Amino acid sequence: MDMQDREYIGILADEDEADGRDNVFINKGSYIQYRVKSLLLPQESPTFVSGFISSFEDDYAISDDEYSSEESRIDNFKQEVRDKLFIYSYKINEGGHANMLSRKTNLVRKPPKFENNAKYYAVPVFCSKNNKEVSEWASDRNWKLFREYENKEEFIETLKNKKSVGSTYGYYTDAFIPSFVIWMEDNGAMYAIGHILDCRQNTQGGIIFECEKIAITNIDDYNEYWVYQMSLNPTILYLPENIYANIEDQLLKNTTLEESSNKTQVEEKVEKELGEIGKNIRVDNEGIIEIDTTEKNDELIITSMDYHSQKRKDPLFYNVKDFVNIHTALKCNSLVILSGLSGTGKSAIVDIYAKALGINTNANNPDENRLLFIPVRPSWNDDSDLLGYVDLVHMVYRASDSGFVDFLVRAQKDENKNKIFIVCFDEMNLARVEHYFSKFLSLLEQPVKNRELQLYDKQYSGRLYNSADYPCKITIGDNVKFVGTVNVDESTYHFSDKVLDRANVIQLDVLNYAKEWEKKKYGSLVNVNWSMDDYNSIIITSSDQDMGRVHQLLWDIHTLLHSVSSKYGVGPRIVKNIDMYLWNLPKSNIGEFTFAIGIDLQIAQRVLTKVRGPENQLGEILSDKSSRNIYQVFDEYQDLSEFKLCREIVVQKQRELESYGYCI
Repeated sequence: MDMQDREYIGILADEDEADGRDNVFINKGSYIQYRVKSLLLPQESPTFVSGFISSFEDDYAISDDEYSSEESRIDNFKQEVRDKLFIYSYKINEGGHANMLSRKTNLVRKPPKFENNAKYYAVPVFCSKNNKEVSEWASDRNWKLFREYENKEEFIETLKNKKSVGSTYGYYTDAFIPSFVIWMEDNGAMYAIGHILDCRQNTQGGIIFECEKIAITNIDDYNEYWVYQMSLNPTILYLPENIYANIEDQLLKNTTLEESSNKTQVEEKVEKELGEIGKNIRVDNEGIIEIDTTEKNDELIITSMDYHSQKRKDPLFYNVKDFVNIHTALKCNSLVILSGLSGTGKSAIVDIYAKALGINTNANNPDENRLLFIPVRPSWNDDSDLLGYVDLVHMVYRASDSGFVDFLVRAQKDENKNKIFIVCFDEMNLARVEHYFSKFLSLLEQPVKNRELQLYDKQYSGRLYNSADYPCKITIGDNVKFVGTVNVDESTYHFSDKVLDRANVIQLDVLNYAKEWEKKKYGSLVNVNWSMDDYNSIIITSSDQDMGRVHQLLWDIHTLLHSVSSKYGVGPRIVKNIDMYLWNLPKSNIGEFTFAIGIDLQIAQRVLTKVRGPENQLGEILSDKSSRNIYQVFDEYQDLSEFKLCREIVVQKQRELESYGYCI
């Protein structure tokens, strides 16, 4: 269907939120104009659209006496729509403004149990081809429904066989894929039928759904919450977000396919990986994982990451240890670099982490978006490619089209200092990081209060036309997290020690897709928005934990590396960062992530990444046959860790020396 035919649900905007404009006013043509706020999920731009008194269909028109005072006309309009919601379509005009389509706007009563700030999902509704009321509606609209089934059983068979279930009006398949659809009996009873995984349209506009399993539940008990008016559009029902989630959970419990009463391998794996969280999750008798969001802690973020990775349209499968590793590293460092094979989900996991923190990642709404992806370009040579420059000819600051500076300016505003912002440099090493990111490499090691990024010389403050938008200095708060993704191939650059000293370089695990790509059955998760205060409350900055044995291990590694070249070693900065990482590991051992695994990963991510060079320097300490080598250090400290990953990395480096005479 045409995008302009898509239907939205909205409410008259409050006076203080209509983009700084009056929510209802008399325009220059002496007509009533108003602003409506969209309530449709998933949220997208524009949030607000303009409507006119002439936008309403005839059956829903509002009387307006043009000879009355402006105040009286406005009060009359507000009174008319006070208990109503708007069903509308819109288009973007030449000026870039969103306006409701003329004769396309309708009013429906708020449901009896309408809640302020409610958001709604649009769910397709289907019924028998013999339903008289729906057939009459389709005839009046001159709309073809293409429905071939006579009852619910035939409809379910159509779903199972992946055949077209016919068309809907106002529902746009590319914008939202519901996890269930609604079946309406001729007597008005409503049933939710799922579980929908994907959908597409055929050339006639008929929708084909793909289902994992078929489950049914009656939803009549929710009729005081939903918005549905058959005479207006019998093919869409609007469900509040929380009711939608309740129905999803009920469908998971009502799965009609035969299931063994014994635990499946997936359920056993869930209990093994996540069972130690205790109060944060519960696996019920049906194997459905329910996440408790009442307490904000490390485990909630990690289980939320697992939830969002599997609830994607295209599910992704990660090792839970990667979630723990990334989260702990980001708590302790402002810069984390993700490495791995192409297609392992490096960029996606950044989006997943943002969703776990409740960050709005809608790229169409820049005023709310707090996750910024920046594709790095091979041509970047210095800071100006990322930040921009002063145009002295026109006396303006030309910010880079990456949006990076605008993002940082927004993050430092007082109203945003308690919000988390994430910047992801995608394919970070396509250009030399120490060139385009040089200013930040020093800044990120400074105390938060001293992190001031200078965009241009102070002498131009007040002289540039847009200096109010782009001050000469920007404070980089601890509410801004930096993540990079990298591929290692012939088109990329290797990181310098200056970069490696300041980052955790995390190699994502590749799960055995022959055995470990098992989907877990999660119930719906209520969105949890983490403020910076919430996030800081789970960060441990000092501890009485005895780190003497760990420090001795690091010193012995430093001594060994430093003996072959002064450029190798473990500096004090790295020791402090490793300490903080180990203090901040989740206490529950979620994902079987232990203190020993943490030590192994930190040596691999903070120390061995810098061990690269020719065979005449590194050959002796990397060979298990020499009289002094790094394996001996690992063996001596087996009480701390088995160093499984470290040993694998050393073996790989030794192979590189044998093959190329140099390890990278």
